[in-house]
Amino acid sequence: MQLAVRISMASSISSTRTVARGFSLIEALVVVSILGILMALALPMVASYMDNSRVRNAAEVFMSSVMTAKAEAAQRNAQVEIVLLADPTVAGLATDGISAAKGWAIRTFDRTVYIDGMALLEGGSGTTAPVTVTGVDQDGAALVGVVFTALGGTTLAKRANFNFTHDTGGTCVASGGSIRCLRISVAPTGRVKLCDPAVANLTDTRSCN
Repeated sequence: MQLAVRISMASSISSTRTVARGFSLIEALVVVSILGILMALALPMVASYMDNSRVRNAAEVFMSSVMTAKAEAAQRNAQVEIVLLADPTVAGLATDGISAAKGWAIRTFDRTVYIDGMALLEGGSGTTAPVTVTGVDQDGAALVGVVFTALGGTTLAKRANFNFTHDTGGTCVASGGSIRCLRISVAPTGRVKLCDPAVANLTDTRSCN
């Protein structure tokens, strides 16, 4: 009798076990296809985010350099300029500025003292970043830099604008593209502002107006 009960219990337990099985080939293909579609949808968004991040990082670094040039002028009690250069290293100390570049330098106005320089590079790769800064005055005339005086102002007659664009990511938002191009604006009084040319609302703090 005990033997019969044990056999019956064993049979009952065995019947309740779930048989484990893996994915079928069709199920695996469906999952892979869905993942592929999701990645295809996400990649353009990721690429656009990275392109916009490069532009913002470059603009923020340039703004920091502008503030450094302003502080150096006050500290040295002399005119100091931040200038766009093809070679922003000490080797380019005496060279003339250019209106569109991938780097800039801070130097005394007489070009005898090199203070600092920055080249736009990609992370740790050492390759040139796909971002260009272009200098123009408020009327659109080409501009290579800004000279700060010891009192914190500039020698500018008009506002200076330094526009940051992406070389390969597409056009700016203001022109219907996807790149959030940015601008560093320097007033003759020495006031410095990071702004977005695509923002038309004058009450918005991001506006360039």
